[in-house]
Amino acid sequence: MRITATLAEQLRLLIDEPGRGDRLAVGLSRLGRDVALAVPSFLAASIVLARLGGEISISTVAGAAEPAVVLASLAVPLPGATSGDEPSDILVLRAGATGAFLLLADDLDGLLGRGHPTIDVDKHLGFPPAPTTESFAASLADLRVVDQAVGVLVDRGLHPDAAGRELQRWAGDGDTTVSVVSRALLASLRTNPGRG
Repeated sequence: MRITATLAEQLRLLIDEPGRGDRLAVGLSRLGRDVALAVPSFLAASIVLARLGGEISISTVAGAAEPAVVLASLAVPLPGATSGDEPSDILVLRAGATGAFLLLADDLDGLLGRGHPTIDVDKHLGFPPAPTTESFAASLADLRVVDQAVGVLVDRGLHPDAAGRELQRWAGDGDTTVSVVSRALLASLRTNPGRG
């Protein structure tokens, strides 16, 4: 499993604590090695962090380069992931052989028991676009702005879920994105400091 310089930089940007990004890189590498032992056609592992303002995907690829065809995938919700219509953080494994993750999906279902979030098989049959360090940093900045805006609305008395829905409503009303309305909210605090 390759940990590229781009992935290492993305992890450094994502995790603002010295050494923690390196530990996550080692964990991803180990996960890839273990999955490759169980699934010989294993191609890549991705962690998709979904938030109100969008999502960020970090991936590590087995072998020298991304292959042209992904024929199997397994998406497992990460601990603390939400359900229903809310964003959910997931681990996505991809392979080059049809049905490669069917046994692993059955094993996971049995281990997790009833009531766990759904494990999706073969719903991610392509590689996520590879972000540049600059686009990754911009996406991360958008998510941080949204988190800050949610915090402002929570300070005003809204529950975090209601604050998120309010930002989504504002974005819909303005035919724009949640990150744009979040930036506008934060800018209004700087121009009217008494409103926070």
